[in-house]
Formats: sequence, C-alpha cells, structure tokens
Amino acid sequence: MPAIPYDRYPRYDELTEWLDAFVREFPDLVSKTSIGQSYEGREIWLLTVTNHALGTPGEKPAVWIDGNIHASEVTASAAIVHLVDHLTAGFGSDPAITRALDTRTFYLVPRVNPDGAELARAEVPFVVRGSVHPWPETDQRDGLIASDVDHDGRILQMRVEDPNGTWKPYANDARLMVAREPDEDGTGPYYRLLAEGTIQQYDGVRVPTAPYRAGIDPNRQFPYKWERKVEGPWDAGEYPGSEPEIGALLRAITDQKNICAYFAYHTFSGVHIRAYSDQADDALPADDLWTYEFLGRMATDLTGYPSISGFHDFRYHPKSVIRGVGTDWVFDHLGIYGWTTEFWNALRAAGLDDAHPLEWYRTHPLDEELQLLAWVDDNVPGGYVEWYRYDHPQLGLVELGGWHSELVFRNPPPHLLEAEIAPHSALAVRIALSSPLLRHRDTFVEQLGDDTWRVRVVVENAGWMTTSVTRRAVDAGYVRPIVARITLPAEAELVTGSDRIELGQLAGRALRQNAVRSFGSSSDGTDDRTVAEWIVRAPAGTDCEVEITHDRAGTVRTTAHFG
Repeated sequence: MPAIPYDRYPRYDELTEWLDAFVREFPDLVSKTSIGQSYEGREIWLLTVTNHALGTPGEKPAVWIDGNIHASEVTASAAIVHLVDHLTAGFGSDPAITRALDTRTFYLVPRVNPDGAELARAEVPFVVRGSVHPWPETDQRDGLIASDVDHDGRILQMRVEDPNGTWKPYANDARLMVAREPDEDGTGPYYRLLAEGTIQQYDGVRVPTAPYRAGIDPNRQFPYKWERKVEGPWDAGEYPGSEPEIGALLRAITDQKNICAYFAYHTFSGVHIRAYSDQADDALPADDLWTYEFLGRMATDLTGYPSISGFHDFRYHPKSVIRGVGTDWVFDHLGIYGWTTEFWNALRAAGLDDAHPLEWYRTHPLDEELQLLAWVDDNVPGGYVEWYRYDHPQLGLVELGGWHSELVFRNPPPHLLEAEIAPHSALAVRIALSSPLLRHRDTFVEQLGDDTWRVRVVVENAGWMTTSVTRRAVDAGYVRPIVARITLPAEAELVTGSDRIELGQLAGRALRQNAVRSFGSSSDGTDDRTVAEWIVRAPAGTDCEVEITHDRAGTVRTTAHFG
C-alpha cells in the first residue's frame, strides 16, 4: 500500500507521486489521465477508480469529486487522496467498498488549481484566490499586497501604533487585539491592524488595500447565471469557463454521462452546501428537495457537518447572493445532486458549536474569541503568534504576529487532518451506493409458432435514486431514457417493431420512505421495473443478444435462447 503521510499538505510534484503510487499498486482499480492543463501548463489529474475487471467505468453509475479549486484550500487534495486510499485498502475486504467498486465509478480530481496551490504551499507563500492568471489587469495596482515580508513561511498581521487606530491590546491578555469602545479616547496605545505585506507606491501616509492582481474566483466561472462581476473583490472572468482549469472541468464532467452525484471540496466552514445559492428552496422540484434533505441528513450523521442551503444559510452579505458556482450548475444544468463540502471549522473544534460559519468573523462576543484562543494555545502550537518587532522597509518599526490564519482557520492543523477528512471517504461510498443501478431480473422466451418467439427481458432499478437521478434532469431534458436493443443473427428477423425500444425512467426507493403508504391502503407498486419485448422469427437453437442501458444507471446484457 502507498504510505501516505496525512500530517502535511503536498505540493504538486509530491501529490503527483502519490497518485502514481496508487496507479502502480492497483492497476486494476486506479487509472490516471489529464483533463487539461492549468494556466501555467501543469496537468490537471483525474483518477478513475473502479473495478475495471467488471465493466468499463462509463457503464457504471458514478460520483464525481473535485477539490482545491481555491488556491490555499489544500485540505481538499488530501481528502481526495484519502478517499483513494480508503477505496483501494478496503477493496476485497470491506463489503460496501467492494460492492461500490464492482458496480460504481469514482471520478476524482484532487487539485483543480495546481498553480495557485503551488504559491500557497511555497516556502515563502503567496496567497491568491484562484489561479495565477492576472485579471482583469496585467499590472499590479497600487496598495498593500499581503505577503510574507520576513520570509518565515507565514503571512500574519502587522500592528502599527496609531493614535487613531481601531484596536488595543486586551487588558487580561495583551496578545489579543480588541476594538476600542465607541466613546473611548485616551493615551492608548492604539493600533492599526494590517495584513503582513508591502505597499506598492507608498506615499508615506495612506495604506489602501491593493486590488488583487490574480482576481478571478474560479468558483464563479460555472455557466449557471454567470455574472461578469460578482460580490466583493472577486471577478468571474471573461466568460463561463474562460479559465483553463474550469474549462477543463466543464468538458470532463459533461463528457461523463454516468455521473449521478457531485462534490466540490473546499474549506473552511465545516458544512455541506447544496443548491441553490441564489434561489429559495421552493425553486427546487419538491421531490428533489426532499431527496436532497434526506441525503443531507445522512451526510451530517456520517461527518458531523451540517447540510445547508446556499441561499438560506451561506451568504456573505444579506443583500447579495452567489452565482456561477459549480454546485448550482451541476444541479440546474445536469440534474444531479451536488454539494460544496467546506472542510474544517476551527470555531466548532474550539467548542463554539452555535457560531455561524460566516457571521462569526464579522462580529462575535469577546468571550468566544477567548475560548478560541485558549483552544489554540492548547492544540495548535504557533496558531497565535506573539507579537514581535520587525523593521518594515516602508513603515519602519512594526510588530508582526496575531492569528496564523493558514494554520488555524484555512486548513486543519496538520496533526488533525486525517481525523477531519476520514469520515468523508465513508460518505462518498454511501452516496455512490445510493445511485441508480439497472439490474437484470429475468429473461423469458415463449414459442408462438414453429419459428416465432416472444422475447421479454425484465430489468429493475436496484438503486435508491431514480434512474434520472433528479426531477430537474427530466424537466431540463438532459437525461435520456432507458434504451433496449436486440441484436439478431443473420438467420433471424424481427416480426414487428424496432430493434431499439425506449423504456422511459424507473423509480428508485428514494421517495418511498417519505410517503405515508405504510399507514394507509396504497402500495409501492412496481414503477422500479420495466419490460423490453420483441417478437422474433428464427430457427430453434438461435441465440440473440439483448442490451439495456441507461446513461446514469448502467448497462444490462443478456442472451435469449430460442428452443
């Protein structure tokens, strides 16, 4: 087995070595291809994980998971590697994993944004939101640019003594900076807090924040209600999929017609976010919402992460909504269930279970920050850095220190990483096994005359989801029906009809538990089952082949023998 160290976050070359190790060790389960290249020319790797001996990957229902679309959110890459580890280690010994790899496919992209991640993981880090592509201007605009000015591998805060500063040291713990009272004035000392960095074209007085040179948010690049400009400082690029990384994702995902569920791995709120981000829940078909909610409860039970609506529960500002995100696109356009999993929540780790994952950072009680600081002191060495003097090349003597956000908030501290990501590997298996699955139930051959035969092939949906996966997929016209084909030898012919029959969609078990049927007189019925039927003229002893297939539910093949 590849020995993966889950106590650090790999750079691109090491991550590629890990992926190659799985391919070498498990060639019958894991294959590696590239879906395209990043802005700087790095390959964007796709792992396809399934039991290749039991069918081609595209003929099995699939789960797609990608991660690290945002540069510094490298937990996502580790979580996907852990899933590969979990699947390959459990194959043949764990019944659920074995069944999942025998009957389903996992498409996994551990690092969508290799260029940005390289900057974030460099010895002297530099953090961008997305790729390194300069946008919307090629030149860096003037102002404060966050960076590691003292080259110690951390981007912290700078505190600069200023009689008009907003902040002051907390009386009971001078490390912690707290806001001045609205009516407070005095000798201080008071401070202005700035991101660690340098100031382009500093005039000796003003310290504006420089606009981001690499200003595209790739998770606003998906073609669902795409807007040229989105909230805050982040831009959505030239057009949907204009960035090579997102263009590659769009092509790869739409090429795989068998995808039934989608996860985008991010950080850092400790939640599963479902569609929609810009519409209330009543915009979803009722059946889809009920199924989403059921799967969300399962996800919460397994991982501890709340499952929430992007619109109702995850908005950066009450007057704005997020558009152009991948989760909304896969649900609205493809009609598959999708979640943005935000790994890690330092607030919850510190026992602040009721803290909102976004609102807390805008405003919170002092005692909660003290609770977080106490937890960091006990559990994350270096998570809060004692202020130390530094001779800044432009500002003169300042102090560096404060929260080490990358270590505390952005990703789990390395020693807590494996415990944080492991439950999500089990969730991926359960979601995969919840997908639709065509299964052969019976083949009947009835002789109608000396050389005339009725062929009836019965298939059923043995999966939990409907074969269409969602009602949205049907409404959008995206999903195709089940198709049955009969292949006849030269000595046989069809008496009536076509060799190709469309059989519609089949129900799964997904909504049965929501119905109150067990308390009434109605029954489940057999809408999970269908029959393909032909009348054939052929000599006794003839065989014909029947294939029944659905893009999302797989393929059934059987032989009908006459006589």
